[in-house]
Amino acid sequence: MKKFKLLILSILSCIVIQVNAQDYTLVFSEEFDSTTLDPLKWNIQSGYAANQEKQYYSTGYQNIRIENGILIITGKKEQAEVSDRFYTSGRINTKGKGYIKYGKVEARISLPSGAGTWPAFWMMPETNVYGGWPKSGEIDIMEHIGSNPTMISHAVHTSNKNGSIGNNWYNRQTLTTAENNFHTYSIIWGADDIKFYIDDTKSATLYRNFSEDYKGWPFDQKFYVILNLALGGTMGGTINDNIFNQPVELKVDYLKIYQLNTALNETKDQTFQVQSTHITNEINIHTDKTTNIELYNTYGHLLCKKSINGTGTISTANLPEGLYILKANDQILKIIK
Repeated sequence: MKKFKLLILSILSCIVIQVNAQDYTLVFSEEFDSTTLDPLKWNIQSGYAANQEKQYYSTGYQNIRIENGILIITGKKEQAEVSDRFYTSGRINTKGKGYIKYGKVEARISLPSGAGTWPAFWMMPETNVYGGWPKSGEIDIMEHIGSNPTMISHAVHTSNKNGSIGNNWYNRQTLTTAENNFHTYSIIWGADDIKFYIDDTKSATLYRNFSEDYKGWPFDQKFYVILNLALGGTMGGTINDNIFNQPVELKVDYLKIYQLNTALNETKDQTFQVQSTHITNEINIHTDKTTNIELYNTYGHLLCKKSINGTGTISTANLPEGLYILKANDQILKIIK
């Protein structure tokens, strides 16, 4: 039988959504308290968009405004600044002005409604360390499409898995009040995983696969934030022009970016023991108190869950060789079969 070997790559305190001041530093905060967009914090992007989107991102402020502490990005059905586009919208980013390598990013956002809308809150690399898209990665904290009103999507794109070849990692959540209501969307991003949250509740986790190089995990560099409202395109789909009888608006209450302070490979005290076995496909676990044990694969799928007090085992007989994540109460172990 194959031996289940233990490899402790790191033992981290379980990261929760509440920001601990000693672990994070607020490096970018936007409350939209002024009357216009702050050029020291934001870049306005203009021009055509990728993904077969129908809008033209305007060069001025007619699609981007601030009212009563709220950023409003408006999609419109109108002649654009170029002759071949009949929709306009807005897109802004923090490139060179607000970025992190590991930490927390959150925004409180109200999404528009209507078939053809495609708002997004996402991140791209400050410098394409590994080459242009998708080689240096993309993190989609939140995407929504108006043709599926209750769906919220989280996603990432890498060289190995990306939208252009249709195999990128994504996770979709149901949020019945997604449209025209404010919700908080966030990630907590570390060296080995990216956790996604909706209203401070964890909705998905993507784990690093240590058998892959940068082509599978390019998320070890600085990323900045993008907010935009696309119309149509590969994800937005067919636009229903009747939606423009009402304002089509992406609203943002605030954006905050926190940098992780703690050493990335800091080892915490171990409160439980895990021992590999040389004769069976099992993980042997000994604890000195009741411990909730969860075993995940690198895609964040829960494989096993049990509560152990004293000595217990988890069978690995049906698992292929590779990296797995063992979570025990407030600690995380990376183990390799």
